[in-house]
Amino acid sequence: DWTGKLVSKLQTLPELRGVTSDLSQQGLAVRININRDRAAQFGITPATVDNALYDAFGQRIISTIFTTSSQYRVILEADASLRDDLRSLDSIYLPASGGGNVPLSVVATSQVESAPLMISHLGQFPATTISFDTAPGVSLGEAVTAIRAASGAMGMPDSVVQTFQGTAQAFEGALSNQLLLVLA
Repeated sequence: DWTGKLVSKLQTLPELRGVTSDLSQQGLAVRININRDRAAQFGITPATVDNALYDAFGQRIISTIFTTSSQYRVILEADASLRDDLRSLDSIYLPASGGGNVPLSVVATSQVESAPLMISHLGQFPATTISFDTAPGVSLGEAVTAIRAASGAMGMPDSVVQTFQGTAQAFEGALSNQLLLVLA
């Protein structure tokens, strides 16, 4: 949320041009919500649901065929036509502890939601990159100052950490090494 808000704010600054971000929230994801009480009635654990979904949509190695000169892995995967359709969840059955199979829809609901197409990281933390150019006649120092002022005025939570990378980072690093002498 804060990336979009900050990009919108920075696009209004006269010191900057071409403000963009690598954040793309236009992907789709399916969230499976397990009713744990209902699943427990059948002896179905979240791991059972996870395994059934991986069997259907992942690529599980189920066997290895050995020959005299090589080996071949046997992969279990769903038919490609079923992987792209949400209705294929209706054909997934879970093994109950008392025997028999239970449809996934009995113990879980699904919902489609938007999700990022890619999650970038800086170190171990998820991160987005906001790129910008300076306006004609504006120095990098003026742009950095404008960005700091604009983001500071937005009231972002402390959990959102902003750092400069590339040229702006080198610029700030060069300033931190300068000795400032004030004569009074």
